[in-house]
Parts: sequence; structure tokens; C-alpha cells
Amino acid sequence: MEKTPYAYEFLWHQIEIGFNEVRKKKYKELLERFIFNEDIRKKLEKRNDYRSRDYEGGLLETTASLVSLSLCTYDNYPEIDIDLILTAIIMYAICKTFTKKECYEFVKDYPELVPFLFKKQRKKPSLELTVFDALIKFDVKIFLALNKKRKKNK
Repeated sequence: MEKTPYAYEFLWHQIEIGFNEVRKKKYKELLERFIFNEDIRKKLEKRNDYRSRDYEGGLLETTASLVSLSLCTYDNYPEIDIDLILTAIIMYAICKTFTKKECYEFVKDYPELVPFLFKKQRKKPSLELTVFDALIKFDVKIFLALNKKRKKNK
């Protein structure tokens, strides 16, 4: 596959649903700087997700999927800091369109976000980091299993 089968508008809508669920003002303001910037949107639409969706729009597709999975998880575990997880997921994708140094500059005033985006900065795992990592692994497993099934059925 060369490009995501989903319309970019649909994927952005999914991400915006997650953005709209973020209640903490500081996270909302951080995300607003990026997700409504047309240049960043276009860059993100072109990016692959090399872990699983290795095609144009793959990173956007992964982000939309992770946002949806996060919201489902939160429905069952309302104790988790969903604002932190959603912000980390969206910033994780956005940071893929910048250098690590640039990304760090964006989030350095949010020390709680740094461990999500820079694994070497993790001191000890938190509940939210555990959920974040598990959702990424879960999404990859589902995608790869579905791909295998699709190829088998062809």
C-alpha cells in the first residue's frame, strides 16, 4: 500500500475528537499551536509510521487510532490522566515531523510530557506511561494481524 485508505479529513476529525476531550488548559494551548497549523498538518499527512503503517498518511492513521483507543481505555479506567495521554499521543506524532531538539523545545516546559516523547528521560514508569506504551504496542499488533489476514484472504 502506498497511501492510507482513509480520507485525511476523517483522520483529522478523529484526532480533533481527542483534542476536544483535553480539559487541561495548558495541554489544550500546546496542542492548538500545532494541530490547526496547515503546514504541520500537511507534513503529518505525508509521514509514514515505520513500526506498522509504512505508507503515506500512516502516522496520521496511527495517531487517530491511538486517540480512539485511549478514549475507549479511559471509559473503563477513568482514574488515568487522559489529558496527559491524549496530549502525549498527539505530540508524539507532531514531533515526528521535527528534529528531536525542536520537539524538546516545544515540550520542555511540560516536564510530565518529556518521558513520553524521550524514553531516555524516564526515571520510573507511571500508570500513564504504561498505558501509552501498551496502546502503541496493541495498535501495532492489531494492524499487523489484520494485514496478515487480508493478505491471506486475497
